[in-house]
Amino acid sequence: MEIIDAQVHLNQLTPDWKTAPHDEVLATGVQAMDAVGIDKVLIGEAQGFSPKMLPVGEELPNGAVRTTYPFSERAVQLHPDRFIYHVRVDSRDPELDRILSEVHSHPGAHSIRIVPVPQTGEVARLERGEYDALFAAAERHRVPVFAWVPGRAHLLEPYVKKFPKLQFIVDHCGVGVAPLRMGELPVTMATSLTPTLSERVAELGRVCELARYANIAIKWCHAPGLLSEEEYPYRDLMPLLRKVIDAFGVERIMWASDYTVARDQNGNSWAQCLYYILDSTELTDSEKEWLLGGSLRRALDWSS
Repeated sequence: MEIIDAQVHLNQLTPDWKTAPHDEVLATGVQAMDAVGIDKVLIGEAQGFSPKMLPVGEELPNGAVRTTYPFSERAVQLHPDRFIYHVRVDSRDPELDRILSEVHSHPGAHSIRIVPVPQTGEVARLERGEYDALFAAAERHRVPVFAWVPGRAHLLEPYVKKFPKLQFIVDHCGVGVAPLRMGELPVTMATSLTPTLSERVAELGRVCELARYANIAIKWCHAPGLLSEEEYPYRDLMPLLRKVIDAFGVERIMWASDYTVARDQNGNSWAQCLYYILDSTELTDSEKEWLLGGSLRRALDWSS
């Protein structure tokens, strides 16, 4: 069975990631993937929880940031059979159509991701409908959109209806941030906090209501930290996952570990993030194949 992790900030894998050469971090990443049994990874290149939550890049005169992906590009260059990545496109970029038209021209770039946080005004802009131009360009150029909208998945609904040919993927189960088990909650995450498990489970139910739209999928990511009160193998997750499967169909649910964050916030190992699904007796082999790679390939129209 091919296993694809749909989100890892792989450039942050090692303790010295801010200064270590990319090739060294990549070598460690490949070693870890082989040890855990992961064939491919979708890289979310990020620089931590900065106020703007953006990777490095050029700031344009209007304040928009045009990002670059040196780590991801190097990963794809060295291991084209193992890595793809998503890009971040600022909704205020004055050249949205050109930027979106060029996404697929970069080897390994299959999608974009939005991370609107209240501090930047992006959540308010999303709510006001000001992402139309970005999503229209993404739809024209067939570029799927991952969206981190913790507890705010309902804000996507007008866009999902307006752009029916655009593939949306709701990140991190669509629920709010949970209190951390380790470390201190960054400010950019604190404004997305949903304090109790019961509230987050209710949010998951509202995300399931969006399943009636065929162009929306869900990333089953951070579930151990967001939706479980148990230790590995997180048996209390399976009834919730079954509820999501019943709503979306397993073909629209993709697994991700977000390992580089999950280990720091909740103490989950990469293997634990994977094997509670891979070893589950409550999922069929076919369901595991969809969850662990097939659904991501389908959503991104990724065949290579």
